[in-house]
Amino acid sequence: MSDKLTWQEFRVIHTGINKELKSLMWSAYKEQNAETYMEAVRDADIEVPEEVKSFLNLSDTDNDGDIDIEDIPVSTETDMFTEYAKTMQQLQRFPHAFTTEEKREMQERLVEIADETRPINYKCTPTDSWQIWFGPTQQCLLINTSRHLAFTCSRAWWTRRYLNAMYVDRQLVNDAKQIARMRAEYEIRKKLIKRAPLPDVEIMVPTTAAEYHMRG
Repeated sequence: MSDKLTWQEFRVIHTGINKELKSLMWSAYKEQNAETYMEAVRDADIEVPEEVKSFLNLSDTDNDGDIDIEDIPVSTETDMFTEYAKTMQQLQRFPHAFTTEEKREMQERLVEIADETRPINYKCTPTDSWQIWFGPTQQCLLINTSRHLAFTCSRAWWTRRYLNAMYVDRQLVNDAKQIARMRAEYEIRKKLIKRAPLPDVEIMVPTTAAEYHMRG
């Protein structure tokens, strides 16, 4: 195990992260709570510094902070959201690292988790209207305004998959608390899904000119 970092050292190697998330990561680091730290890493969409990997014994993580799916316990809805995020991230970033059969199984698992964690009456169509709220942090709120259902996602997730998406109203605010308040309102109404939507199943928006003309 490596020597424990000081706050100053920790802060330096975690630049570019908002104050609240960095504080959460520091607390998890001090308590050697690897699970909470990794959840924050995924929210921030950053790589895990080598100094932290060794101190928290994250030997099973890769350079992008990804944990092997087999190491993720699945017993609660939160665990399923974590598995969903990791599986989707691995398929997106390392498509050539898996066999065709492995990718098929991972896709099937994504569908299973999506089915289990969304309202049974939710059905997306290609003509649904969408709105995404960006704030000063990585956290975004993606809303299907036609179905009055909100999903959480990161700015990085949206950029990788739907940067050029059409029929999406984009809102940018400087106050992270505004997005937090909106998220809380949807959660109170049980209209919040704490994960990104499953592409082509839970969200259908054109991302190319060809798809745009097909929808039109």
